[in-house]
Amino acid sequence: MRAFGMALAAAGVAATLCAGFPLSAQAATGSFTYTVYGHQRIINGPADGRCYTVGNASGDVSNNTDQDALLYTGRNCTGDIARSVSAGDTDEDVAFESVVFGS
Repeated sequence: MRAFGMALAAAGVAATLCAGFPLSAQAATGSFTYTVYGHQRIINGPADGRCYTVGNASGDVSNNTDQDALLYTGRNCTGDIARSVSAGDTDEDVAFESVVFGS
C-alpha cells in the first residue's frame, strides 16, 4: 500500500509540472523564401517570436506562412525594421540581416 501511495504522489507531481509548462512552441505554417548572395534560402515552419539571422539577404522575399514577418537591418533582430511582409505576401528588392515571425 505504501508503494502505491508513493507512485500516486509521484504521478501527481509529474502532472503538476507538466501543466505549468507549454509542451511545444507555436510555429508558423508554411515557408519564407529569401536570397543571400544570389542563392535562394528557405525557412520552413518558423517558430513564432524566434529571430532568424540570415546574413546579407537582398532581393525578393516570399512570406508563404500564416504569420507576418518583420525584416530587420541588423543581426539578431536589431536595428531598424527594413520591411514588414504580411502573411501570404511577397516583396521586391529588400535588404535585411534577420527576420522574426508573429509574436
